[in-house]
Amino acid sequence: MEKKGIVVLLSGGMDSATLLWLAKKEFPKVYTISFDYGQRHKVELKYAQELAKIADVEDHFIVHVPFYKSLKGSALIDENVEVPKEDYPENEPPITTVPMRNLIFLSIASAFADNLELNYIGIGVHALDTPYPDCRPEFIASAEAAINTGSTFVAKTKKRIHVYAPFLGMTKRDIALFGKELGVPFEKTYSCYMGTEPPCGECPTCRQREEALKGIL
Repeated sequence: MEKKGIVVLLSGGMDSATLLWLAKKEFPKVYTISFDYGQRHKVELKYAQELAKIADVEDHFIVHVPFYKSLKGSALIDENVEVPKEDYPENEPPITTVPMRNLIFLSIASAFADNLELNYIGIGVHALDTPYPDCRPEFIASAEAAINTGSTFVAKTKKRIHVYAPFLGMTKRDIALFGKELGVPFEKTYSCYMGTEPPCGECPTCRQREEALKGIL
């Protein structure tokens, strides 16, 4: 399959940064897209911009998704809900779930891919994300199918758009080790859900990051 180019969902965290560095190796044209959706940790956008600059991408888009301010109950977008310090529950979506976030982000990214005639959209979901319904393999497959049925690019060229999720079977530690091989500047990434600088070091995301990067940073 010819790789015309890719738009990578870039949050500013270690997973999406590793995906970006991989994409720079694998694709002739790389674009990045980040989202301002009223997240508590909006500071991540600053890191995403810096990573896009270091990687020398074709263009970096920041898209505002304001409607999330109207939704309640998620610790990432509702100031009345605390970010947990304990581990995520194993059998239910965590309180940090943002409803339909990846579906909306992939949909928006697909509009850019369609317009730019790119046949890949990259997302850094991985095995540790599976408590989130929109990080599972079946979701990725379904999203790809929906994108292809609605794409002008696909209708014109009869070629497919692929949702590129190479980390689906990997742990966060696997991604960290792979990123080290790729030369990812992990010190330029950010993963704290509290949104503080320096990171809080207590939320599940901070602790997962620390464990994954042990001996690397």
